[in-house]
Amino acid sequence: MMPVHDWLRRLLWLYAHGEGCYPLMMGLRATEWDALQAQFDPPTQPMPADCLLRQKLMSELNATRSDEQQQLAQWLAGYMAPGAAPMHNIIASVSLAFNHLWQDLGLSSRQELRELMSDCFPLLVEMNSENMRWKKFFYRQRCLHSAGELICRSPSCDACCERAFCFAPS
Repeated sequence: MMPVHDWLRRLLWLYAHGEGCYPLMMGLRATEWDALQAQFDPPTQPMPADCLLRQKLMSELNATRSDEQQQLAQWLAGYMAPGAAPMHNIIASVSLAFNHLWQDLGLSSRQELRELMSDCFPLLVEMNSENMRWKKFFYRQRCLHSAGELICRSPSCDACCERAFCFAPS
């Protein structure tokens, strides 16, 4: 078990080194970003131009889906471990990217993501008893319990041709 503080430090390091697929400021509001920066000593070397461009593009994409991102962040906050903020906003922002969540966060494996989720969102790990891929799990849960505010991205997992991939063992 890793303390939330260490997870935040790890994700900030990955972001600062251009790993993963983060929007600018990890998708955080300026006050959250400033607080995160003040809490840790971020690397001082400049970010490579291609990484900065990718982050700007992700920010532009996220801006077109800001309602979806905010709804997901709010939902995640309801399952977050005490003291884990702003992890819910980081996860929600990165969830709008295109690969598996562990890849978009820049983590080394799906298992490492499960460890992060266990430490920061333990109730969601319990709920994800079939070990569904995290992004699909988020949207599936949101669709099952929503009042119609967002479009379900995985409406029928049992009928989906990728079911075996989503529920594959770690």
